[in-house]
Amino acid sequence: MEKDYIELDLRTILWLIKKNILLIIILTMIGSVSAFLISEILIRPQFEASVMLAVNTRDEAAVAIANDQLMAARQLVNTYAVVLTNDTLLDEIIIELNLNDTVQTLQQRITAEPVNQTQVMRMTMRDNNPHIAGSVLTIIVEQAEELLVTTIRAGSVEIVSPVRINFEPVSPRIMLNTALGAVAGLIISLLIIFIRKLYSNTFITEDDVRRELNLPVIGILPSLSRKG
Repeated sequence: MEKDYIELDLRTILWLIKKNILLIIILTMIGSVSAFLISEILIRPQFEASVMLAVNTRDEAAVAIANDQLMAARQLVNTYAVVLTNDTLLDEIIIELNLNDTVQTLQQRITAEPVNQTQVMRMTMRDNNPHIAGSVLTIIVEQAEELLVTTIRAGSVEIVSPVRINFEPVSPRIMLNTALGAVAGLIISLLIIFIRKLYSNTFITEDDVRRELNLPVIGILPSLSRKG
Protein backbone atom coordinates (compact mmCIF):
# COMPACT_ATOMS: atom_id res chain seq x y z
CA MET A 1 0.00 0.00 0.00
CA GLU A 2 1.48 3.33 -1.04
CA LYS A 3 1.95 5.98 1.65
CA ASP A 4 -0.01 9.19 1.27
CA TYR A 5 2.12 11.00 3.83
CA ILE A 6 5.78 11.70 4.51
CA GLU A 7 7.74 10.78 7.62
CA LEU A 8 10.54 13.07 8.72
CA ASP A 9 12.94 12.12 11.49
CA LEU A 10 14.93 14.67 13.49
CA ARG A 11 18.06 14.07 11.44
CA THR A 12 16.25 14.84 8.17
CA ILE A 13 14.60 17.94 9.63
CA LEU A 14 17.93 19.30 10.86
CA TRP A 15 19.49 18.55 7.47
CA LEU A 16 16.70 20.42 5.67
CA ILE A 17 17.05 23.42 7.99
CA LYS A 18 20.82 23.50 7.55
CA LYS A 19 20.54 23.20 3.78
CA ASN A 20 17.98 25.99 3.55
CA ILE A 21 19.29 28.25 6.32
CA LEU A 22 19.79 31.16 3.90
CA LEU A 23 16.15 30.99 2.78
CA ILE A 24 15.01 30.89 6.42
CA ILE A 25 17.12 33.94 7.33
CA ILE A 26 15.96 35.94 4.29
CA LEU A 27 12.24 35.27 4.77
CA THR A 28 12.47 35.90 8.52
CA MET A 29 14.16 39.25 7.87
CA ILE A 30 11.61 40.15 5.17
CA GLY A 31 8.78 39.38 7.58
CA SER A 32 10.23 41.47 10.42
CA VAL A 33 11.20 44.43 8.21
CA SER A 34 7.82 44.42 6.47
CA ALA A 35 5.95 44.40 9.78
CA PHE A 36 8.16 47.20 11.11
CA LEU A 37 7.63 49.40 8.04
CA ILE A 38 3.87 48.81 8.02
CA SER A 39 3.64 49.66 11.73
CA GLU A 40 5.90 52.68 11.43
CA ILE A 41 4.65 54.21 8.18
CA LEU A 42 1.18 52.94 7.25
CA ILE A 43 -0.53 52.63 10.66
CA ARG A 44 -1.38 55.91 12.34
CA PRO A 45 -0.39 55.94 16.04
CA GLN A 46 -3.20 55.93 18.58
CA PHE A 47 -3.03 57.84 21.87
CA GLU A 48 -5.10 57.24 24.96
CA ALA A 49 -6.66 59.50 27.57
CA SER A 50 -8.30 58.16 30.72
CA VAL A 51 -10.32 59.27 33.71
CA MET A 52 -11.43 57.42 36.84
CA LEU A 53 -14.84 58.00 38.37
CA ALA A 54 -16.44 56.66 41.55
CA VAL A 55 -19.96 55.38 40.96
CA ASN A 56 -22.43 56.03 43.79
CA THR A 57 -25.97 54.73 44.11
CA ARG A 58 -27.13 57.94 45.73
CA ASP A 59 -25.77 61.40 46.18
CA GLU A 60 -25.10 61.37 49.91
CA ALA A 61 -21.43 61.86 50.56
CA ALA A 62 -21.86 61.81 54.34
CA VAL A 63 -23.63 58.43 54.42
CA ALA A 64 -21.48 55.32 54.77
CA ILE A 65 -21.90 52.91 51.87
CA ALA A 66 -23.20 49.50 52.88
CA ASN A 67 -22.24 46.27 51.15
CA ASP A 68 -25.50 46.04 49.20
CA GLN A 69 -25.03 49.64 48.01
CA LEU A 70 -21.49 48.82 46.91
CA MET A 71 -22.71 45.84 44.87
CA ALA A 72 -25.43 47.98 43.32
CA ALA A 73 -22.86 50.61 42.43
CA ARG A 74 -20.72 48.01 40.64
CA GLN A 75 -23.73 46.87 38.64
CA LEU A 76 -24.48 50.47 37.71
CA VAL A 77 -21.12 50.91 35.98
CA ASN A 78 -22.43 49.54 32.68
CA THR A 79 -25.58 51.61 32.94
CA TYR A 80 -23.62 54.77 33.68
CA ALA A 81 -21.28 54.02 30.78
CA VAL A 82 -24.22 53.87 28.36
CA VAL A 83 -25.64 57.12 29.73
CA LEU A 84 -22.31 58.94 29.51
CA THR A 85 -21.79 57.89 25.89
CA ASN A 86 -25.29 58.46 24.59
CA ASP A 87 -25.83 59.57 20.99
CA THR A 88 -26.99 63.08 21.88
CA LEU A 89 -23.91 63.90 23.95
CA LEU A 90 -21.49 62.41 21.45
CA ASP A 91 -23.16 64.31 18.63
CA GLU A 92 -22.64 67.54 20.58
CA ILE A 93 -18.98 66.61 21.15
CA ILE A 94 -18.47 65.97 17.44
CA ILE A 95 -19.87 69.40 16.60
CA GLU A 96 -18.01 71.21 19.39
CA LEU A 97 -14.63 69.67 18.59
CA ASN A 98 -15.26 69.60 14.82
CA LEU A 99 -14.47 65.89 14.57
CA ASN A 100 -14.58 63.85 11.37
CA ASP A 101 -16.44 61.08 13.18
CA THR A 102 -19.87 59.57 13.34
CA VAL A 103 -21.48 58.83 16.68
CA GLN A 104 -20.86 55.12 16.12
CA THR A 105 -17.14 55.45 15.35
CA LEU A 106 -16.68 57.72 18.36
CA GLN A 107 -18.49 55.27 20.64
CA GLN A 108 -16.22 52.46 19.48
CA ARG A 109 -13.16 54.35 20.74
CA ILE A 110 -14.60 55.03 24.19
CA THR A 111 -14.54 52.27 26.78
CA ALA A 112 -15.78 52.14 30.37
CA GLU A 113 -15.14 49.32 32.81
CA PRO A 114 -14.99 48.76 36.58
CA VAL A 115 -11.54 48.77 38.18
CA ASN A 116 -10.84 45.43 39.88
CA GLN A 117 -14.56 44.78 40.42
CA THR A 118 -14.89 47.92 42.55
CA GLN A 119 -17.31 50.81 42.26
CA VAL A 120 -14.60 52.82 40.50
CA MET A 121 -15.14 53.19 36.75
CA ARG A 122 -12.30 53.84 34.35
CA MET A 123 -13.16 55.53 31.06
CA THR A 124 -10.69 55.65 28.20
CA MET A 125 -10.70 57.32 24.82
CA ARG A 126 -8.35 56.61 21.91
CA ASP A 127 -7.56 58.93 19.03
CA ASN A 128 -4.65 59.72 16.74
CA ASN A 129 -4.59 63.16 18.39
CA PRO A 130 -3.92 62.92 22.15
CA HIS A 131 -5.49 66.32 22.82
CA ILE A 132 -8.73 65.26 21.11
CA ALA A 133 -8.86 62.12 23.26
CA GLY A 134 -8.46 64.24 26.39
CA SER A 135 -11.00 66.83 25.26
CA VAL A 136 -13.69 64.21 24.61
CA LEU A 137 -13.35 62.77 28.11
CA THR A 138 -13.24 66.23 29.67
CA ILE A 139 -16.60 67.12 28.09
CA ILE A 140 -18.11 63.81 29.19
CA VAL A 141 -16.96 64.36 32.78
CA GLU A 142 -18.33 67.91 32.79
CA GLN A 143 -21.74 66.64 31.65
CA ALA A 144 -21.74 63.47 33.79
CA GLU A 145 -23.55 64.75 36.88
CA GLU A 146 -26.36 66.46 34.98
CA LEU A 147 -26.82 63.48 32.65
CA LEU A 148 -27.17 61.04 35.52
CA VAL A 149 -29.64 63.21 37.39
CA THR A 150 -31.87 63.81 34.35
CA THR A 151 -31.61 60.27 32.94
CA ILE A 152 -31.45 57.90 35.90
CA ARG A 153 -32.74 60.37 38.53
CA ALA A 154 -30.53 58.80 41.14
CA GLY A 155 -26.90 58.20 41.90
CA SER A 156 -23.83 60.26 41.14
CA VAL A 157 -20.22 60.06 40.02
CA GLU A 158 -17.20 61.62 41.64
CA ILE A 159 -13.83 62.19 39.97
CA VAL A 160 -11.21 59.91 41.50
CA SER A 161 -8.47 60.75 39.05
CA PRO A 162 -8.73 63.66 36.57
CA VAL A 163 -8.41 63.25 32.82
CA ARG A 164 -4.87 62.12 32.02
CA ILE A 165 -3.41 62.06 28.53
CA ASN A 166 -0.78 59.51 27.58
CA PHE A 167 1.44 61.13 24.98
CA GLU A 168 3.15 57.81 24.26
CA PRO A 169 1.22 55.93 21.53
CA VAL A 170 -0.56 52.83 22.77
CA SER A 171 -0.74 51.38 19.26
CA PRO A 172 0.65 50.15 17.01
CA ARG A 173 3.01 48.14 19.19
CA ILE A 174 5.94 48.30 16.82
CA MET A 175 8.30 45.90 18.59
CA LEU A 176 5.57 43.28 19.05
CA ASN A 177 4.47 43.59 15.41
CA THR A 178 8.10 43.30 14.27
CA ALA A 179 8.55 40.14 16.33
CA LEU A 180 5.30 38.67 14.98
CA GLY A 181 6.43 39.51 11.44
CA ALA A 182 9.69 37.65 12.03
CA VAL A 183 7.79 34.62 13.36
CA ALA A 184 5.48 34.70 10.33
CA GLY A 185 8.47 34.81 7.98
CA LEU A 186 10.07 31.89 9.83
CA ILE A 187 6.90 29.81 9.63
CA ILE A 188 6.47 30.55 5.92
CA SER A 189 10.06 29.56 5.19
CA LEU A 190 9.63 26.24 7.06
CA LEU A 191 6.39 25.54 5.22
CA ILE A 192 8.12 26.13 1.89
CA ILE A 193 10.96 23.78 2.87
CA PHE A 194 8.70 20.95 4.01
CA ILE A 195 6.30 21.30 1.08
CA ARG A 196 9.24 21.09 -1.30
CA LYS A 197 10.40 17.98 0.55
CA LEU A 198 6.89 16.51 0.35
CA TYR A 199 6.92 16.70 -3.45
CA SER A 200 10.59 15.74 -3.80
CA ASN A 201 11.62 12.26 -4.96
CA THR A 202 15.22 12.63 -3.79
CA PHE A 203 16.61 10.49 -0.99
CA ILE A 204 18.71 12.44 1.49
CA THR A 205 19.90 9.78 3.93
CA GLU A 206 20.18 6.02 4.01
CA ASP A 207 17.17 6.00 6.33
CA ASP A 208 15.12 7.44 3.46
CA VAL A 209 16.03 4.47 1.29
CA ARG A 210 15.07 1.96 3.98
CA ARG A 211 11.83 3.74 4.80
CA GLU A 212 10.60 4.53 1.29
CA LEU A 213 11.88 1.50 -0.67
CA ASN A 214 11.98 -1.03 2.16
CA LEU A 215 15.41 -2.15 0.94
CA PRO A 216 18.67 -2.62 2.84
CA VAL A 217 21.54 -0.19 2.21
CA ILE A 218 24.57 -2.08 0.91
CA GLY A 219 27.00 0.81 0.90
CA ILE A 220 27.39 4.58 0.89
CA LEU A 221 29.54 6.55 -1.54
CA PRO A 222 31.47 9.24 0.29
CA SER A 223 31.52 12.74 -1.13
CA LEU A 224 34.98 13.69 -2.36
CA SER A 225 36.26 17.18 -2.96
CA ARG A 226 38.48 17.99 -5.90
CA LYS A 227 42.01 19.12 -5.19
CA GLY A 228 44.48 20.75 -7.47
